[in-house]
Amino acid sequence: MTALRRAHALLAEAYRATTDAETAIDEGAALFAAATIGSTQPEVEWIAHCAAASGDDVRAARALFVQAQDLIDGYCWTIAGHGIDAASSTPTATVPTIGAPVAETPPESVERRYGEWIAELLRSGTKISPERVVRMGRHFEGHLVWLETGDIDESGRAHIMRPERKGNFDDIGIPPERVVDTIFELVETRKPVGYLGRSGEVYDVEIDGCQGRLLVVIGSNGYIVTAYPIKLGRKIRPHRRK
Repeated sequence: MTALRRAHALLAEAYRATTDAETAIDEGAALFAAATIGSTQPEVEWIAHCAAASGDDVRAARALFVQAQDLIDGYCWTIAGHGIDAASSTPTATVPTIGAPVAETPPESVERRYGEWIAELLRSGTKISPERVVRMGRHFEGHLVWLETGDIDESGRAHIMRPERKGNFDDIGIPPERVVDTIFELVETRKPVGYLGRSGEVYDVEIDGCQGRLLVVIGSNGYIVTAYPIKLGRKIRPHRRK
């Protein structure tokens, strides 16, 4: 356990180092940009590109460090019944008894749970705010999709769950606490029955005998912009707009 605690601590140090590195990169890029305003030299554009790419790499590394810590913690729960923070250097063997409570794995943070996927998106150049992520998944077609906390007037969970919209979900049998689960169940496991607008995917749903139709708008990068029920009779396209 001592070696595992040391490995976990080193990953924590690496995580803190990436935070410092990201701050330094951002500040350095801002200073360089201010000092080279109006310059048309090709080096200026290339340096800005390098700064952006290195920032993405640092954020990807941080996400992977968090995932590695979580794997170590999970391993400790599996072999010892407790997390890395509670690990003792002199563990005492115990004999399990019938009916004894099973040690529960602590809840994961979003960044820990989706660290590998977040890193994948960052490496590809996709902009994502890990601290705002609510849930991630794989679309039926294979690409990553994710939902963020968002803003009530624009996009994300706050926009989907705004007060005037909740009743619309209830009308087709989806209670508020099931909205996000339903969205991901649909996009991860089903092929859309049609399309609407530029990037809206249409899905048929039936919950407790209540039939409805849900529109899920997903950006080209995989970000779930919004989702809401639409009328069954509304005209939809059979194919995605090219």
